[in-house]
Amino acid sequence: MAAKPTGTKPSEESDLSLCPEWQAEQVDRLLGFEILTRALSACYQPVSPERLGDKLGVGKGFSNRIIVDIKRRYSYGK
Repeated sequence: MAAKPTGTKPSEESDLSLCPEWQAEQVDRLLGFEILTRALSACYQPVSPERLGDKLGVGKGFSNRIIVDIKRRYSYGK
């Protein structure tokens, strides 16, 4: 990829990181990587919501939304 000239502002249309779909994919990828690295290193201690949010680039309420979503998806039949 060619370097961009300095002193120019990238247009919002060409900045992929501003796309909400792209951001959601990256959060999923980073969460998967965090789970994988903790499992491979046998680190099973809980991570605080603030620390997880910092690692994933999301708010501290994100971990609670994950838990609620998992419960909702897998509570069928109860």
